[in-house]
Amino acid sequence: MIYVYAITRDAVTPDTEGVDQTRRFGFASSDGVSAIFTAVSAEAFSQEEIDRRAGDLEWIGAIGYRHQAVVQDVMKKTALVPLRAFTLFSSEEALRSYLHENASMLNKALDRLDGKQEWTLRVEIDPQRWSEALVSRVDRLRALQNEIDTASAGKAFLLRKKLDDEKKRASHDAEQALVGEIEQVVLDKLACETVSETRERRDGAFPQINVLIERDEEAKLQELHASLMDRYASEGVALALSGPWPPYTFAGS
Repeated sequence: MIYVYAITRDAVTPDTEGVDQTRRFGFASSDGVSAIFTAVSAEAFSQEEIDRRAGDLEWIGAIGYRHQAVVQDVMKKTALVPLRAFTLFSSEEALRSYLHENASMLNKALDRLDGKQEWTLRVEIDPQRWSEALVSRVDRLRALQNEIDTASAGKAFLLRKKLDDEKKRASHDAEQALVGEIEQVVLDKLACETVSETRERRDGAFPQINVLIERDEEAKLQELHASLMDRYASEGVALALSGPWPPYTFAGS
């Protein structure tokens, strides 16, 4: 079996271990593109064996870690289209055939990704402070709060219960608007590609914005991150910046 890490133009050798814990890498090339691979045991990487070991987190994690280490190392040396872990071909001939048939698409992807890195802005929200901030963000909540401020004690008590219920209903839309605001600031500042991911897409985790920038724009992104942290701190919103990553989010498009 042929385990493939990434598509590149240059056949660069990674300075790290492959998924088989060796440094034996191979290259298949066609029509101006190359694939970096490791030849692995067909038995160890058969679909049946992968399915059987799907619950073996130590094995799965080790493969994922070595795969990522190879892709990260190659990213430092040349433009690449990173592939997901467990991308397998039956033979070098099958891999070269894939490269030949998809050369136009792969060359366009490499042109677009050349010199770029992916970064992630994770939008972390403090529930209590965000709930308080919603009143100033949402018109109907602000109107309710104004009514509470001038109401009698009994009426204010009932209105506060209504306000709490309205906050729960408004929170999702307000969070989406918040992510959209931040994404627009990034676009205005860096004129780059972005992909935002909601809580639903991330199985309940904090939403995040993936950013594809030129390598020499890292300082701009760091400055923008600091500015956004200051801007949203009063609302209980923080942004965790991480990267650079291989451009997984943007390779598919």
